Amino acid sequence: MTLVRALVACSILLCASAAWSGRVELPLRIPLEPLREALEAQLGFSGTSTDVMHREGPCRYLKVGRPELRADGGRLHIAAPGSALVAVELLGACQGLAPWHGQMHFVVAPYLDAAGRVRVRIADSRLTDPGGAGTPAAGMLWDLAKRHVHTRLERFSFDIGASREALLDLVRSAAPPEQAAALEVSLAQLQVLQPRVEASSVTVPIAFEIPDAWLSPAPAAASTAPLTEAELEALDAALQPLDAFLVYSLKQVALDSSDNALRARLFTLLLDSRYQLAAILSGEARAAGDPARALFIDAWNDLRAILADAQREGLLGASALRYALFTEAGDALLALDRAAPGFGMHVSADGLRQLARSLRPGETGDPLTFAWAVDPQLLELFDVAPLPAPSPPPLVPPPAPPRRSWLDLIIRSAHATSTPAHPDATNALDPWVPRHDELELYGALISRLLKTTTASALDRGGLPAPYTKIYERLVPATALIESCWRQYEVRGGKVRYLQSPAHSVGIMQINQRVWRGFYDVQRLRWDTAYNARAGAQILKRYLKDYAIPYAERSGNLDHVPRAAYAVYNAGPRAVGRFNKREPHPREARVDERLWTLYRGIAAGGRPDLRTCSVNNAAMARQ
Repeated sequence: MTLVRALVACSILLCASAAWSGRVELPLRIPLEPLREALEAQLGFSGTSTDVMHREGPCRYLKVGRPELRADGGRLHIAAPGSALVAVELLGACQGLAPWHGQMHFVVAPYLDAAGRVRVRIADSRLTDPGGAGTPAAGMLWDLAKRHVHTRLERFSFDIGASREALLDLVRSAAPPEQAAALEVSLAQLQVLQPRVEASSVTVPIAFEIPDAWLSPAPAAASTAPLTEAELEALDAALQPLDAFLVYSLKQVALDSSDNALRARLFTLLLDSRYQLAAILSGEARAAGDPARALFIDAWNDLRAILADAQREGLLGASALRYALFTEAGDALLALDRAAPGFGMHVSADGLRQLARSLRPGETGDPLTFAWAVDPQLLELFDVAPLPAPSPPPLVPPPAPPRRSWLDLIIRSAHATSTPAHPDATNALDPWVPRHDELELYGALISRLLKTTTASALDRGGLPAPYTKIYERLVPATALIESCWRQYEVRGGKVRYLQSPAHSVGIMQINQRVWRGFYDVQRLRWDTAYNARAGAQILKRYLKDYAIPYAERSGNLDHVPRAAYAVYNAGPRAVGRFNKREPHPREARVDERLWTLYRGIAAGGRPDLRTCSVNNAAMARQ
């Protein structure tokens, strides 16, 4: 059957050779450190700093130390400390040449053997003394070394078969159903090319021909109509594996390194990716073509840069080979997408699962498990303090209304009969949709909640003066622009938690998708105090990590609250959007409104919940 398939593939190629003129080259990289470790193991080191490679009695021996490996002009340079003695024993003493110690140097060229293994040819070798100069006794000593060291080097091999097959399986997983057969025809003519030495790796190119039709991008869909509810649900389901993949991958990197700067970059990547995902699902942003593909490419480029820096700085310890296999697999998908945009690369759940598993080979469980529950490990790795479990005790119960209209009866009935059965909804604010005549009391209670929440966050430290005052003003301003200080609304005669099209909920409009795993979703929806604490915590993080550094670069203290809210609204990438020369009109309106509210509160104004603005004439007296 295999022969028949091969003949069919060959006949297809012969009959349509003019249509198969494109070429894809996928890089399979072997980092130098795993290569050095394999070399060390095959040379026979036992774990000591210097091993005896050969000995003939007390007067004839060769010792070699642990090798170093580096790229050198398209070849590999191996250097190892060593010592040797070539003499004869006379009257109990070694007579002959003086002992040598210094460095052994080899210049080798990697190549592929018939079995597809990476091997090396020795192009040059020499001995030097400790100062790097040649040694007079090199001839006799090196005759001894060649018989033993050269022989072992020439037996060295590094198997890339498993890595190659894993790479091709991942490519197959990216094929849309309609392209799967054509891809198999392409892979039937696959070539594994001779390796080349790069700055930090030996790269083995894997090449295959592709149809001309894949060289040009497929025409973009012309429809700009909003997605239907069913289409949005399908899109949400399609994007969940991508978010789960990113969470899993970033957690593994963070687990392999405790470096705070690295973890901060990973956290920023997670936030930016999730803000983009939320914008697509809300209809605020439209990705050209397949949104999963666009999000994967964007996130992968950032993740790859982070991993490259971490590897260069030695932050990932002994995990270099695992991360090399991981990055080369993702790079292969991008190389395929760049070379064959008409192929229509599909980021499948199975492909993401394969890619994720390369980070923890042999680990059981599904790396793409998607859950809404709080993940304690995620909190710890990215330094997000867990919020207290219980809600605070009731503040003041809502008063009985002094008078009722038929509309009041509908709203109060909804309040009385639609209280959610959530166990934490004990605060008197939950679930309260204030009537017009209750707004003054309701506003006073919310103001008190926001002040105590802000003070509690500041008590935990992390914000130096003058930023504490900015933060105290920014929290109520943010709650005002996000929700007009409301946690709930009446829909269909029932009290429901306030939710935006982007699935942000409650008084601080915490986006459930962005903060999945960090906060309790049900409490964000039904617990006003919990939602306020979560929003205050997020704002403080954004202020510290993004807004203050931005303002320090710009030299303008007014940029602190504006930058913090820009990040709150659209993610870390948006930190300076308010300062653009030509801002997006909608973003400019939002940013200017926040700035107006913030300045009103800073000037002593009181939020007016009837108009959702700040009354500068009425000074706060609380």
